[in-house]
Amino acid sequence: MATTGTQLPGPAIRDEIVPAKGVTAFEMRAGQTVRIEDVEGQQAVDLICYNLDDLAEKFWAAHTAKLNGTIYVTTGHVLYSDQANPMMTFVEDTVGVNDIICGSCSHVLDVLRYGEERAAPKGCMDLFEESIRPWGLERKDVPMCLNIFLDYPVEEEGHVAIDKEAPSKPGDHVDLRAEMDLLVSITACPQENNPCNGFNPTPIRVAVY
Repeated sequence: MATTGTQLPGPAIRDEIVPAKGVTAFEMRAGQTVRIEDVEGQQAVDLICYNLDDLAEKFWAAHTAKLNGTIYVTTGHVLYSDQANPMMTFVEDTVGVNDIICGSCSHVLDVLRYGEERAAPKGCMDLFEESIRPWGLERKDVPMCLNIFLDYPVEEEGHVAIDKEAPSKPGDHVDLRAEMDLLVSITACPQENNPCNGFNPTPIRVAVY
């Protein structure tokens, strides 16, 4: 679906609005770049990816942290696979806050955190599971994700808590260049029980150029 937003540096190969609490999955080729844009502001985004030529090889948060020397990735940093191969590179980031230790929300996790009545039917992990099914992948194949626009600070003595709203404003975006042919899945996080989305999930734009 064609849409409007920030101007892309090159011709759009695909350009879509992912609705609030929604997910998209698509293939992209090495050298192509995906722009992930916050449409209304304060929206966290989850991303996972796989080697399109060998779907058993997938994004690996721990290798990404170790090889970049940080748990907060931004412009110039590389996303690595479980085989320690470069998968994507940050070429632009207008916010500078992207977490790789928080992981995805899910229904079963949120039942434990917030109770059955407050837990959404689907979290990001559940959405990932649905989106990758056409490629023959299952829930066990879903790796820990990259959390775009999510500030998840590590405090003294290792304390962590999602207690800040996403710092992104309308139009803020990241551009990620594919370093291999990829299957990519991206969610507009549906979380309403903590401030990562300002308690109000909103749409995102996903454009490949």
